[in-house]
Amino acid sequence: MSNEDVVWMGAAELGRRIAAGEVTSRQATTAYLDRIAALNPALEAYVTVTADRAMTEAAARDAELARGRRRGPLHGVPYCLKDVIATGGIRTTAGSIILADWVPDTDATVVTRLGAAGAVLLGKVNTHEFAFGVSTQNTHARTRNPWDRERIAGGSSGGSGAALAAGLAAFSIGTDTAGSIRLPSAFCGVAGIKPTFGRVSTVGVVAQSYTSDHVGPIARTIEDLAVVLDAVVGYDPSDPQSLPNGSTDNTARLEEGVKGLRLGVPRELMALPLQAGVEAAFEGAKEAFRELGAEVREVSVPPLARARIINNAIVPPETAAQHLHWAKPGSKARSIRYGEDVATLLARGRAVPATDFIRASRERKVLAATLAELFSTEADLLLTPTVAVAATYPTQKTLELGQHEFDAIDVMIHFLCGFSLAGVPALAVPAGFDADGMPLSLQIIGRGLDDARVLAAGRAFEGARPWSAFRPILGRSAASFAAGSSDESA
Repeated sequence: MSNEDVVWMGAAELGRRIAAGEVTSRQATTAYLDRIAALNPALEAYVTVTADRAMTEAAARDAELARGRRRGPLHGVPYCLKDVIATGGIRTTAGSIILADWVPDTDATVVTRLGAAGAVLLGKVNTHEFAFGVSTQNTHARTRNPWDRERIAGGSSGGSGAALAAGLAAFSIGTDTAGSIRLPSAFCGVAGIKPTFGRVSTVGVVAQSYTSDHVGPIARTIEDLAVVLDAVVGYDPSDPQSLPNGSTDNTARLEEGVKGLRLGVPRELMALPLQAGVEAAFEGAKEAFRELGAEVREVSVPPLARARIINNAIVPPETAAQHLHWAKPGSKARSIRYGEDVATLLARGRAVPATDFIRASRERKVLAATLAELFSTEADLLLTPTVAVAATYPTQKTLELGQHEFDAIDVMIHFLCGFSLAGVPALAVPAGFDADGMPLSLQIIGRGLDDARVLAAGRAFEGARPWSAFRPILGRSAASFAAGSSDESA
């Protein structure tokens, strides 16, 4: 089995091959480390590579298998972590100069659970500074999109998206506050799920928004997402917002399909004009679900019309309040120095009046209640584009859609932030390519705690439209993409 076969195999399949003795964890880990060494200088996805630790863990997993012990489906499978997730003895920079030298004493809960599942840590991947932005470009690294290195990988989990798209890990763990798992998944042509709020512990994750931070997986297939999510969900007594329901039925329910389900397209979100390629891909996705036996129709969720306004009155001030911590004596901060974009966003957060925050918090409850009612009466799932545009360029601060100019960040979070506010599960799954060969994405949303149904719908769509089989031609521009061919990365 070649290294090329190994790195593109996917987490679940690689776990099966390791268990069957067709490849060892050490062989898989070496294949990924060699690929990281070759490709990361151009992509800047990883900021810290833990090669020695990875090889030690891989050898231990192989030794366990030789003794007849298999920890689970992820036994021996190599992965990477967004660099806001604490790792004991390994620096965690959060993409910032402020934490450039921080080496935590302990692992985050999600890291502990992945270790118990037998996964092998390859290293830490880049994030937008303090997970508060969309470009994943900072003083540590300027992460590039593997499909076109002139474009951004999205954010704030852009290092995770780029690493998965380029075959630099079998899966990754990211975070999502207003879309930071789903946006880079969309821009990089991979899959990512923001689980139900509270299902995955945030203990040990550098906080952005106390009420909106989610932790979840990014991978190349829906099966991989389900396997990883099953490994990390569960109650954490150290997390005051952790849910007691830790059901791990995501993998078991993957083949449920969507026949007979009611899929709603929220009218209020579709008011934003779409790029032509995005519109065509979304129409194709709706048709695919109809072919699979689902009903697809328009629904109304009035509070979603104000989702971005609600988000911007809650998340920035919560983030600004969180950042008071780094200025306290005894914090891990080296110096209080932010990048220009994050400094501007923090200033906006501090400027939000308390009355606006309170009103938005009330509207948020209405949004959550409206969605809960909708899922009880009118729809089993919702469908939207993940983002209205394909991956953008770092210099683009505004975007023109339908002859109107919009703030780029507002466009990128338009379809995403409302479902983070409501805490419901939301999945980004590859949905095709535009005329330039850039990936496009579909978002599937479900009721709270119904992550398994969301993943099953994604699995059904993936089977009907296997866009995840396509790979970027690294080192080339998007214009070189051969439409309709399943090109492998160089």
